[in-house]
Amino acid sequence: MRKKLFITIILLGVITILFPTKASASYNYSPWQEAIESAHSMSISKIVDNVNIRDTNNQKVDVTFDDLRDSFIYDDKVYISDAKQNKIYVLDNNFNYLEQYPKADSEVKLNTPIGIFVTNNLLYVADSENNRIIIFDLDTKEVVQTVQEPNDDIFKTVRFRPQRLVVDRSGRMLVVAQDIFEGIMEFDPSGVFTRYYGTNTVQMSFFEALVYKLSTKKQREKMALKLQASFTNLDIDAYGYVYTVSRVEASNPVKKLNFKGKDILLNNGYINIVGDTAFEETNKRVQVGPSSIIDIASNSDNNRYSILDNKRGRIFTYDIEGHLLYISGQLGTQNNMLQGPTSVTYFGEKILVTDNVTKSIVVYEPTRFGELINSATKAYYEMDYETARLHWQEVISENSNYFLAYAGIGKTDLRRQDYKQAITNLKLGHDYYNYSKAYQEYRNQQLKKSLPFVIIVVFIATGYGLYRSIRHAIVREGDEE
Repeated sequence: MRKKLFITIILLGVITILFPTKASASYNYSPWQEAIESAHSMSISKIVDNVNIRDTNNQKVDVTFDDLRDSFIYDDKVYISDAKQNKIYVLDNNFNYLEQYPKADSEVKLNTPIGIFVTNNLLYVADSENNRIIIFDLDTKEVVQTVQEPNDDIFKTVRFRPQRLVVDRSGRMLVVAQDIFEGIMEFDPSGVFTRYYGTNTVQMSFFEALVYKLSTKKQREKMALKLQASFTNLDIDAYGYVYTVSRVEASNPVKKLNFKGKDILLNNGYINIVGDTAFEETNKRVQVGPSSIIDIASNSDNNRYSILDNKRGRIFTYDIEGHLLYISGQLGTQNNMLQGPTSVTYFGEKILVTDNVTKSIVVYEPTRFGELINSATKAYYEMDYETARLHWQEVISENSNYFLAYAGIGKTDLRRQDYKQAITNLKLGHDYYNYSKAYQEYRNQQLKKSLPFVIIVVFIATGYGLYRSIRHAIVREGDEE
């Protein structure tokens, strides 16, 4: 018996090695901030690497992916930066190779290009070790502008090493630079440095605050730099709001900045927007501690955004109110696992992740379950509440533990002014903020319904009281006579 059991265990192990599962995170968080099982929302549909990269004629190309750092989608094309090959690759919507920047015969040489951004037919490149931002024209493939190291006192002690950048509709450049703690650097369209935008202050512990209070002015100035965590990445949505992330394992690594640099990020979900909230603190076999957020991307409909955790290789997707919709991805050495994720971006409903260990582009597509969540979210923010309600009901039919679906149905009930039903569904979804609104509206609704009856009763009671008073007065007058 023991021998048979031993052989069975060995065979199962061999099967697991030969046929690894399509590993991906399949959990979410409950209203009690506990990790719970969930259906898969995203699955890997394609991996583009040095083995299978082809041109549009399905021919092998002389291209070698290496240190892939960033990705961007523009005009249905995929732009990828390679910090070791010092190139920007361009792929079509089927991930076939098209071209590269700079051109093969160009005298322009990049040195560790990291962040890229494309808009208005211009390709912006954070040419980090060349201490500049370089801008290419997409038609001519030539350099049309170079932004050099600004004339600022801070660069007397550190070099200008741009890491990531975005460009708004006016051509204003917002740049995250290495070792710059004052904030995001802002450049006008002509490349002139104008100001530091946004700050990212780390909260002091009691001991740090005490030391700071007892320090001299010079010591405080040095400490101030340490207390300002630098941004590590950023993205910009269609409305011009800037999403930022910090790698510092803090309580609020994600921000959404308005034009003034004020954080306006909504956080109405069950958990904070930090990635994982349940994790091992001490375990040599797994990654321990909070998530390490390195990138953020907003979708084209401006109703979702995703953050990338390179500690566990996970992608956390939220709606714009801060509800965690689903978790995708997994770190590991098995097939279909991330090993060194460096960037995340949306390509329609797909999510692309660059990996500089496997030297590949990993393409995720929503499953049926993920499609339902995305469709329900989109319909709700487009005020198509009936469609949203139907999709949320389908979500529940596939996963009855998806609490957010009950809350989603409750919010559509609230919008339809079906307050009694909203109270029921919002309670099931543990959305107590909207539950209190629904309860208040339901109470007001009931008061309005009962108000005519109350008025009639008061009127009758008042009339009856008046009648008795008059009758009593008449009787008294008769007695006196």
